[in-house]
Amino acid sequence: MKFIFSLLFSLLILSCSNKSMSQTSQNNFIDLYQGALYGVGEEGLTEGTLVIKSATDWESFLNKINSVNNVSGQFNSTIDFSKNNVIVAVDRVRNTSGFSIKLNKAQSDSDQLVINITKKGPGPTDMVATAMMQPIDIIVINKTNKKIVFVTK
Repeated sequence: MKFIFSLLFSLLILSCSNKSMSQTSQNNFIDLYQGALYGVGEEGLTEGTLVIKSATDWESFLNKINSVNNVSGQFNSTIDFSKNNVIVAVDRVRNTSGFSIKLNKAQSDSDQLVINITKKGPGPTDMVATAMMQPIDIIVINKTNKKIVFVTK
């Protein structure tokens, strides 16, 4: 019985997908990185969103997120800014695990692009670790000159 349970658990773990650089075709963007920064806020990022439109701004952002830990080593940081923009959502620094932030459901109309932001936290009975962390999500979208509007749900 233990063998069967171990086998099923192993298959479950192996079937989990990697969140790094996965295509989300229904939303017309690429998930570049979803996770957390563990520099206790020393990266200097405040809660909010960023729209990165140039290689210079991208390098500056990468220097910030890599200032404590090499975060960009976990994803492909080569972006063609003639075709793409990068969108970043950053949550505030949290004192436990179990928090996340997610950019999703990009909807476009004639003059603006609406991107929904979902924030989640642990439930009252969830087990969490005591760890200073700052949830972050980075996506790549097709280059646009439309006004980008963020809606938090």
